[in-house]
Amino acid sequence: MTDLDEVERYRLPEAENRRIFHEGIVPDLLEGRSAQKTPTVVFLIGQPGAGKSRVTAMVAGVLNQHGGFVDVDSDLYKPYHPAYGALMAKDDTLMAAYTRADGRAWMAQAEEYVRSHKLHAIIQETSQNAGAVEDKMLAYRRAGARVEALFMGVPQAMSNQGIVSRYFEQLADRGQGRLTVQSNADESYRGILALADSVDEGALANTASIYRRGESKPRYSNTVAASGDWTSPPALADALEAERTRPWTAAESEAFVATQLRLREASRDMGPEWSERLTRIEQQAMPLLGPAADGGPHLGLLSDPQLATWAERLRNAEQAAHLQAQPAQPTPADDIARRLQEQGASPESISRAQQTAAEDHQHARRTAALAGEQGDRIQRLGQRAAAELQRRDQLPFAQREQEAGIRHQMQPLAEPRPPASPVPTPRIEPPKGQAQARGRSL
Repeated sequence: MTDLDEVERYRLPEAENRRIFHEGIVPDLLEGRSAQKTPTVVFLIGQPGAGKSRVTAMVAGVLNQHGGFVDVDSDLYKPYHPAYGALMAKDDTLMAAYTRADGRAWMAQAEEYVRSHKLHAIIQETSQNAGAVEDKMLAYRRAGARVEALFMGVPQAMSNQGIVSRYFEQLADRGQGRLTVQSNADESYRGILALADSVDEGALANTASIYRRGESKPRYSNTVAASGDWTSPPALADALEAERTRPWTAAESEAFVATQLRLREASRDMGPEWSERLTRIEQQAMPLLGPAADGGPHLGLLSDPQLATWAERLRNAEQAAHLQAQPAQPTPADDIARRLQEQGASPESISRAQQTAAEDHQHARRTAALAGEQGDRIQRLGQRAAAELQRRDQLPFAQREQEAGIRHQMQPLAEPRPPASPVPTPRIEPPKGQAQARGRSL
């Protein structure tokens, strides 16, 4: 638990805080941008670990072509605290707690600087306090800025994995890292949905959009008309919830499993709290995780017996599919017609029989072709399984045992589950219709 006396001890006097802002932060991070008649202020809203970097880069590229922008993010200001380096070396979690008050004070001063100098800005928000973010949006609107609210529609399992993955990457690169406190991440996850409701109800932004991790096009977007009302019925909160609970694509599922296996290995000797944290992430992912890209299971999660059983099933299925791909040849239509003529059948009966025989022949060919395609797919699955079996067989005993231990911890992810209920895909533009009035005035 954080020592409140220690928090207060590291808090800078107000005069010192302001001196550092004006002498360090302003010249380093705020000056050199062009004033705008109507500045654009982009709120990039996502819980820690949501993967905001791609959307940030996209927005930054646009704003840099129009006079530059200020990146308003308390994480950029905390290193200006005189004790930052010592605290990071001692305990990154303590650093975050002990510098939080000064970081927030510097962020508030930076925002006032942006408003008074009429600058473009990107504001990184985790929305732990949705009401405070609402007030910020209104303050920028009143100052004459165009406000855009870009929400990250990222499931909790993905963002929580992102927190841990970023921490271990920092450890590998610098020998130390900053780990987000999980309770803060949970509070942010809830606060973002509350903020989306408020944006819907109050038309707090000129534009509201939702992005998936790693994508540069929105999955939902709505704009405010000159009347101050949404151009389409507001559905930001519903679309955000849909993005958070939708089944994952094969690419997303494979990336999650691969990263989780890597994190399990990296944290193996770092204490039980890491195993517990990763287990919670896996439990959050279970309802959403899909199969691998080839439709099969994630082989890295299968135990040795499970993998051997899967490989055997594939061998049997491949043999059966290839047998079906070689059906018995049906009797030619001409032979059927000749026999019916010999039996005195009418021309109409002979014609119908010939047509039926031709249709049977086409059906047999289609069935054989489908069976052949199925056999080829099963063969590819089998080749992957065989390659994984061979890889494991070639591992040193100790490494194989380590991998087996990790798979045992992650076994619930390998269990078969019923498919997730389909979730309506959010539209890039909501349906046109009756716009809804503002809930809060500017």
